[in-house]
Amino acid sequence: MEKTIKILFIDREHGEYLLIADILSQVRNVNYELVWCDQLETAAPKILSNEFDVVLLDFYWGDLSARDLLNSVKVQANKTPIVIMTDEMEIEVDRDVIRTGASDYLIKGQIDHQLLERTLRYAIERKQTEIYLARLAHYDQLTDIPNRILFRDRLEHVLHLANRDKTSFALLFIDLNGFKQVNDNFGHDAGDAIIRICAERLSACMRRSDSVARMGGDEFTLLLSHIENHTDVAHIAEKIIALLSEPAEINGYEVVVGCSIGIAIYPQAGRDADSLLKNADMAMYKAKQEEGSSFCFFTDAMNKNVRRQLRMESNLRKALKKNQFFLQYQPRVDVETQKIVAVESLLRWDNPDVGVLNAGDFIAAAEDTGLITAIGYWAIRQACNDLKVIHARFGNTITMSINISMRQFKDERLVQEIASIFEDYDVQAGDVEFELTESSFMENIDLVSLCMRPLAFFGINFALDNFGTGSSSFLHLQRLPISSVKLASRLMSELQRSASDRRLVAAMINLAHNLGKIVVAEGVETLEQKRWLHESGCNQMQGFYFAPPQSLEDLCNTLQQYESGITVDQVCDNSMPR
Repeated sequence: MEKTIKILFIDREHGEYLLIADILSQVRNVNYELVWCDQLETAAPKILSNEFDVVLLDFYWGDLSARDLLNSVKVQANKTPIVIMTDEMEIEVDRDVIRTGASDYLIKGQIDHQLLERTLRYAIERKQTEIYLARLAHYDQLTDIPNRILFRDRLEHVLHLANRDKTSFALLFIDLNGFKQVNDNFGHDAGDAIIRICAERLSACMRRSDSVARMGGDEFTLLLSHIENHTDVAHIAEKIIALLSEPAEINGYEVVVGCSIGIAIYPQAGRDADSLLKNADMAMYKAKQEEGSSFCFFTDAMNKNVRRQLRMESNLRKALKKNQFFLQYQPRVDVETQKIVAVESLLRWDNPDVGVLNAGDFIAAAEDTGLITAIGYWAIRQACNDLKVIHARFGNTITMSINISMRQFKDERLVQEIASIFEDYDVQAGDVEFELTESSFMENIDLVSLCMRPLAFFGINFALDNFGTGSSSFLHLQRLPISSVKLASRLMSELQRSASDRRLVAAMINLAHNLGKIVVAEGVETLEQKRWLHESGCNQMQGFYFAPPQSLEDLCNTLQQYESGITVDQVCDNSMPR
């Protein structure tokens, strides 16, 4: 059966294409498939596609040459050999084409079928040899993963990108525990088998953006690019320890090895390759001092912080499992009607070690660990369940306001889960309002926009919390489905300072009204604040002046007082400590 050689022919002249096709037809025992490309600008993707065995490229294109194309595919690690064609031989071209990555050159008008066949065959063979030798130089022969040389090159590349983009990455130095005993007890073949198995397991747990290498012996390195926080790195280290510690069957025996991992984070543990490698190695030796398999960060402060984060994550998981979370509710009063029109649900954690914690004490940790999604859905379910109780006793005029994290917006099941919760508790979407903080809103405007629209179409209202503390784009406020803005509570304390502070808050209220938004004031604590906000046009208020955050039972008692016809100020006079 004849072998087929697929050739990409890049030349603007159709006549040249027909001539080369005719010459190739004279070659016996080889079948050539010639594909014509007459556009120099579109040739690079075709060359880099690895679809062709060899490329025939005309060097001159009128006023242009193929030099830029050759340089472009060279820097992109082109694996397809390229043979240049020219009208006549020039010394500069002769030197230039080889230097820019071409395998050989041919002079038009002097090409016969023997010369062409030999040139193509030699070009293909030389390129295959180059690739083979390059792989020998850059890949470990035992495991077929990158070796020390290639890893160093990738480390330098990641350093350059991290420095340019102001991002962080982690370097993990991994040393197997118990490897010497395997070699001594079962022989070097068993040791080689363990190395190969560990390399496969490490490769299997990597993301596409990560890189693993064997540095020699039983030592491996792992590059983790674009890390968000140190806790994520710790989880990956724990996963590696679990994977490498799994039993492996060698010659009928069950063999178990562990590992010690040293972790260096850029830029805290070093800003160059040598410093990072040295510090990761030092951290690995520190991890070896621990009993069993372990990992260790380079700095003690980082170790303590990560351990604290891991403990917090463990405690949060336990809190979710043991129902240690609960909600409190703070009423929101309509200024004109003097009625409670909404309640804000506030997450609390009854921590058995330290007592009741407000959301601000643990939400950041919940977001970093990803547990905020599960906790957030629990909070939505509980709030909807309690809203059903409120509506049953006081009618359907009260809205439930629920704080939602940006991390929840990244959950692709968000709309489906919320729809399911509403159906389970027979809650109407219009009776729920989601609160977003201004800072998270502005940092993730595209994601917010993408997720808000289907929820708004579903009927859910949105409020922008902590308004006035960030840099909201009023254009975005106008275009996105935000029905109300909540003035940050710290602005309330500024009302008494000066006339300029009051003018600023009044301007914010006026601007929000001009954009068609309801204005809610948070943190109202005094009668003076309440009166001034009323005069300035604030629509709704909440704060300790009206009622503190409280349990569902206490909230029902508060609602009962407001429902009985007592005015807001009368309720406050009886409830506020003086």
